[in-house]
Amino acid sequence: MPRHIPQITPAMTGLVAVGGTAGAGTRWAVLTLGPSTTFPWSVLIVNLVGCAILGVLVGRAVHHRARLLVGAGFCGGLTTFSTFTVEAAQLMRGGHLGMAATYLIASVVGGLVCFDRARTMTMANGAAT
Repeated sequence: MPRHIPQITPAMTGLVAVGGTAGAGTRWAVLTLGPSTTFPWSVLIVNLVGCAILGVLVGRAVHHRARLLVGAGFCGGLTTFSTFTVEAAQLMRGGHLGMAATYLIASVVGGLVCFDRARTMTMANGAAT
């Protein structure tokens, strides 16, 4: 069955842009003000928080406009797969293999757990997709 592709409107683009600006600004602030340590705590935190926020959106089955603003926009700007990858590679290149493995596991498993727990705790009438 062919996939339905929704029409993208200027209003939709605006919601994603506004949310993305806020999310990217928040990420920048957390990464700038966060601790400067070998372990990338700030990147881990923004990614886990983003997963939890997406879990809430799915659990609450929010309106598509809220998903655009907060999900695609804010969480898209807040979370960062590219920085996660760079940080993991730098840890490995620096000989911190145990720390890199911990970071990789904490990011992937932690992200899934944060998403699932937030979704489950906020489910609207027990029926989320």
